[in-house]
Amino acid sequence: MRSAIAICLLMLVSPIAQALQHHLLIVSGIGGTEAYQQQFSSQVEALKQAALDAGFQRDNIVILAANSTNAEHRSADKQTVLQAIGEIDARADPSDRVFVVLIGHGNPRGESAVFNLPGPDISADELGTALDRLGERQLVVINTASASGPFIKRLAASNRVIMTATASGQEFHAPLFGGFLVKAFATSSADRDKDDRISMLEAFDYARREVRRSYDSDKRLLIEHALLDDNGDGEGSLDPGEYEDDGRLANQVYLQQPPTAASGASPQLVAMLQRKRTLEQSIRELKRQRDNLDRGYYYDRLEGLLIDLALLTRQIRTGDG
Repeated sequence: MRSAIAICLLMLVSPIAQALQHHLLIVSGIGGTEAYQQQFSSQVEALKQAALDAGFQRDNIVILAANSTNAEHRSADKQTVLQAIGEIDARADPSDRVFVVLIGHGNPRGESAVFNLPGPDISADELGTALDRLGERQLVVINTASASGPFIKRLAASNRVIMTATASGQEFHAPLFGGFLVKAFATSSADRDKDDRISMLEAFDYARREVRRSYDSDKRLLIEHALLDDNGDGEGSLDPGEYEDDGRLANQVYLQQPPTAASGASPQLVAMLQRKRTLEQSIRELKRQRDNLDRGYYYDRLEGLLIDLALLTRQIRTGDG
């Protein structure tokens, strides 16, 4: 019985295909006031630095910003946004991962919403049509703007992680979510499993938790509710998790690129990291099967996997092997 279960579990384990390169498009929209413009600019620079620290190639980071005086930034008008997505499509390999982050304000537009840009705003449908050009590439889209909730329905698809700062177009006050989300990639307190990496789910959970804490501290009613969708149904979840319908993929997607032989990592390190991912996936699959497994077998198997993972993690951190 246990042998059959073990074989089934091994068949379920399929390590996530590793992206060759990561690409980041940051779009910073209209601030409206000097204070918001400075806030958005600070978030852009913090996210850019987080990406560089995570191993992004500088040429794979594109920043479009409204009213920016930085010569490295391009205009954030709608045509340039669409053009930038097309450029990523042209140069990214099918196995590359693409991140698109919108920082700014938004407004409801009928049953949908728009992101505010200099000149014509970009709608959820227009952005969705442009992103569809990226095909089957793994895609992470984060809209930190007000009234961003409707973007979930249009952008959701297989192999995508979509986050919005609000749950609907009616939450139109400037949200706090974006600032905390960017901060998550630079703080160890967001690293829930202490593996020295921040997953998209960990970043989302950290930002959501800090938003609530801020509102509670100010004794204000919570008026923004972030959503995450990664199962492609376009519904979005307020409380995603690694064992929930939404959150499984986000828990396995990181800003950091995994070391590879091409990036200079030793074959031993690459092999150990692959083994680590396999163990982590095995643990996730085992936990999902918990209710269908013999209790004794479940805990014996879980203990063995956790011990193997702890020993391997220590080996990776000390540089042995």
